[in-house]
Amino acid sequence: MGRGLSALLPDAAEEVEPSGLLEVPLRDITPNPHQPRRLFKPGDLEDLASSIRAKGIIQPLVVVREGSGYQLIAGERRLRAAEQAGLKTIPVRIIEVGGDVDMLELSLVENLQRNDLNPVELAEGYRKLQQKWRLTQEMIASRVGKERATVANTLRLLELPEPILDSLRRGEISVGHAKTILSVHGAARQSALWKRILDEGLSVRQAEDAARAEIGVRKNRNRKTTAEIPPVIQEYADRIRRVLGTQISIQKKGRKGIIRIEFYSNEDLVRLVELIEERKQL
Repeated sequence: MGRGLSALLPDAAEEVEPSGLLEVPLRDITPNPHQPRRLFKPGDLEDLASSIRAKGIIQPLVVVREGSGYQLIAGERRLRAAEQAGLKTIPVRIIEVGGDVDMLELSLVENLQRNDLNPVELAEGYRKLQQKWRLTQEMIASRVGKERATVANTLRLLELPEPILDSLRRGEISVGHAKTILSVHGAARQSALWKRILDEGLSVRQAEDAARAEIGVRKNRNRKTTAEIPPVIQEYADRIRRVLGTQISIQKKGRKGIIRIEFYSNEDLVRLVELIEERKQL
């Protein structure tokens, strides 16, 4: 694997003569459960459906055999538009794949080559390869033809709060905006910067300036707070931080106090809970 769709399917990016295709009923094709693309704009589908009515399907769908029918590997947008256009049959090319991970990889590569995935869909596809099939970032980068740092930065987008991810999906903010928001610590501050970007129409450069200003204010506050914390309490906070691998703050009032443990995503919360449970059993 890792050779790209064009290597796996030598003529996948070329127009294929009708005689080389298999025409199958649309009803016999089931969607790919590992399709990374989730957002299909109705207007775009209608435009494609109109084109299909006029010119037919130029590039065949890629499928694998499944029982008496077929499962889609690449071309869900074309499949939906063909249904919308009223087609009963559609041209397909049948291939063999080694398993679910190959199906997801082919779907990712095909969409990457066509620039069809939004940044969040791409990140979610990488995460599925990482979590479900235990692929490292280096392995993912090799398979999809990207630098490891690019894969890592794309995965980081999923640390953003869900409303900001939805905004990125819809194209309200750019990847540059999203990366700038990530530089601000804490979901509340990230959300505040995101809302300011939308309300004021900030460019990426302006958002970066706002983020630097926020980070500078927070550092000044932290320096004041750190100076007021007794050394023994700071030592305890540092010990907990090393064990949990996240930011910790301790507020002490008299004999009582509060320990604040920060997490940055649902997955990070699960990690912390499991780590605490494991140490409790020791």
